[in-house]
Amino acid sequence: MYEGNPVDLQMEKVISADGIFDDSTRKCQVYKYEVEEDYIYLELKEDDLTAISLDARYRCYISTRTELLYCTGVVKERYRCEDRNLLKFRIKNGFYNVTEERRGKERAF
Repeated sequence: MYEGNPVDLQMEKVISADGIFDDSTRKCQVYKYEVEEDYIYLELKEDDLTAISLDARYRCYISTRTELLYCTGVVKERYRCEDRNLLKFRIKNGFYNVTEERRGKERAF
């Protein structure tokens, strides 16, 4: 459904007590979306998989041709497969539209 669309991944909150908050925006692309399981597999466009924390909540912005969507969730797995860095992202509470008024405030395109 969203396969091939670009994604910006941003940390919202660190879950572990000794975790470090990272305000960087990570560039990804939707590799596969499992609707029934609420998982999105993201291809991380960077080389460093360890930059993605397994102990944090993230906001995932998906840009389609017609709209900008976001969801929140956690990265359950990060691994290398077929020369790609993949993240298994568990969606919480579905997708939301980023309205035109808020687009400039929440994130710049």
